Amino acid sequence: MKKFYLQLSMLFLITLTAITVKAQGTWKADSTLAKIKASTEIDMKISNLKCMHSDTSGVIGKGDVSATNVDYNGITYDNKAFIQGSINGMYYAFRPQLDGKLDISVKMSSNKKTFIIELTDACPNNSDLAALTTNNITANAITGDSTYFTTPQVYDTDSKTNKTWNGTVAPVAAITYMVFSWDVKANKTYIAGCFGSKMMLRGVNYKVNNPPQSVIDENIQALDIYPNPAMNKVIIKVNNPTNISIYSAAGVLIKQQLVTSSDNIIDISGIEPGIYFIRDMNNIYKTQKLFIK
Repeated sequence: MKKFYLQLSMLFLITLTAITVKAQGTWKADSTLAKIKASTEIDMKISNLKCMHSDTSGVIGKGDVSATNVDYNGITYDNKAFIQGSINGMYYAFRPQLDGKLDISVKMSSNKKTFIIELTDACPNNSDLAALTTNNITANAITGDSTYFTTPQVYDTDSKTNKTWNGTVAPVAAITYMVFSWDVKANKTYIAGCFGSKMMLRGVNYKVNNPPQSVIDENIQALDIYPNPAMNKVIIKVNNPTNISIYSAAGVLIKQQLVTSSDNIIDISGIEPGIYFIRDMNNIYKTQKLFIK
């Protein structure tokens, strides 16, 4: 039977934040990634972000030994790989659950018109990524009808300027590695792709905005945690849904789970005895130390 002890740890909160932001919000493509079917979520292990694609043949990991490193927003995209489909005009659909900034690292073919769009609430498929990526809505249909979308300002690391990629502009005249970055809103759907080619997705970085101080002040300042040794579970009480992560003393992510007021039990039966830290990745509640014996 495991025994649990809890202790509030504010000092570790500062240290942990510095070493885990990248791991929490960044994904890099792997050349060994098996084929992923359309309307199947791409497992990026990024909390509060879902991603699917529209290529009916599926996307697959591919090696790219000639890839150059691209640095942006504290992330170095140094992986020699990307994921890619086989159908021209295929696109990736992203749905963030919280306001923030989304960066996508891509390899762009020359003279391909590129679009990054925000679907409006009026789009009948905005509530379902799977439907969006399999119901034959093509890139031409989406970008050709302004009732489907708005066009956010996108920062392009190649030109180092903010532009709008709405399907009418070819961003580069030669094969280029770069990052597109733009602000995203909670529960909106964002589509990224290009015409006449398959967008090669190299990496994704999603950074959630810190909640306003007024929001923090309205919430309890520490997680209410109730260990249940007999069931090998930790019950966490929160006022608002939040992503809870358990880290080792060395800062290694052990487990991550969305916790709500009703779905608030974390199974820790597979975690070895030791010192751990339970942290709220949405920065509403304070980190607590967990001793498992």
